[in-house]
Amino acid sequence: MSINIRQEPTTPNQAHADLLYLLSSTNSNEPQFQFVMEVGDGTDTYTFKQQPNPNDRAVFDMGQVASDFLGNDAPFKTEYITKNNNAATTLSTVFYEEYGTSTTSSVARYNGVSGSSVYVLDGVVELSSDDWNFASASYYTSSVTPTGGAGNFSLQHGLTNCPHTQSVRNDEYSTLSIINGNFDDSDLNAQDIYYIQVNVYNEAGSNIQNFGWYNIGPNGGGPRATSAAQEWTNGGVYNAQDDTTRLIHVATGPKNFEDQGNTLNSNWASYKVTLMGQESAGTEDSSAVYAEKWFTKSDGECGYSGTRFAFLNELGGYDYYSFDLADTKQDNITRETYDQTFVNYTAGGASVPFNKSRRGSKIFSISYEETRAAESNYLTQAQADWLRELIESPNVFIQEGTDFLPVVITNSNFTYKTNPRSQKLYTLSIQYKMSNQRRSR
Repeated sequence: MSINIRQEPTTPNQAHADLLYLLSSTNSNEPQFQFVMEVGDGTDTYTFKQQPNPNDRAVFDMGQVASDFLGNDAPFKTEYITKNNNAATTLSTVFYEEYGTSTTSSVARYNGVSGSSVYVLDGVVELSSDDWNFASASYYTSSVTPTGGAGNFSLQHGLTNCPHTQSVRNDEYSTLSIINGNFDDSDLNAQDIYYIQVNVYNEAGSNIQNFGWYNIGPNGGGPRATSAAQEWTNGGVYNAQDDTTRLIHVATGPKNFEDQGNTLNSNWASYKVTLMGQESAGTEDSSAVYAEKWFTKSDGECGYSGTRFAFLNELGGYDYYSFDLADTKQDNITRETYDQTFVNYTAGGASVPFNKSRRGSKIFSISYEETRAAESNYLTQAQADWLRELIESPNVFIQEGTDFLPVVITNSNFTYKTNPRSQKLYTLSIQYKMSNQRRSR
């Protein structure tokens, strides 16, 4: 086989990264020779061609088109679990050699070689992260299944960079995105998100309420279709996973719990959400923790209703944060007018009637642009660093009542780190506008 794939990206990975394939060929001296890459998701396919460089090699970056295969999820009101819809997908590659018999002949493709498939999320990889690959080991561990007897672990593999403790109000939604299962269809190893446990505490730290649910089909998850008693190694579990169950969104907000019928005890002061693996058939393993988040109760600040943001973060999951202080609104109205004669000379018969109510300057178009601003409470350094992702996010919503409305952040400058020696706390002002403006006339 003439094509040699010398380097491939790892999986899972981020669409906005350098997803590099390095190729070489022993046939690169053939007339009109080119390397050919086909990238597809099973429905659509892109084709790219590249001549070999002086070392008879070629470098293809699949990250330049990966995001074209992705859509957007909106998991905010998840009651238990929401599966990936189209925010992550598996991309497959095939590489060919293309050449002719002479410099003027027609060309044909030869020696098709499949590259590695890559499960891509709608996230980014920073150039300063020391690698062009996504550091997936920080957010995904393929553990022995079931985890019982495989040792204890406590991981933080949720797809978020937010602090592990956040404040939340009774009427607010929140979810946690996480990678589920595996990518080689193994029956022995997976990041098997089996059970979600919620423990509720009062101000004294006493556990006053507990509830939870399994990652199964009736709860919106999978790949376990109906029975929570099935082990990962059973047929119908490991071999039933697909792209929809490899990324899941788990309910973590008080309003999510209320919608599922688990209203938090009125004396709650904090609660913990734990995502754990399976110890044996039908039994959760509390010593195998894949993610854990704490939430503390917030009553707002000074009577302000505040603004709740939900945004696509740089890892391809969703994050949430409430700006507790004043939310200001401003409508910019643009009117287009024309002048008509004071007297309508085209009306009437032998004489023209006089009508002092006739409008001279007439509006023929009104357009609106509603802009808003939100003010945060004091932020820690960790919060300020993380909220950079809100400013940079291409997909931002605000919660209004029980609805989530799309907005566009309009901040052109964001200063989130000034003097760490003397200034320990920060505030952030967000300017934004509604994605869908009021109807005009």
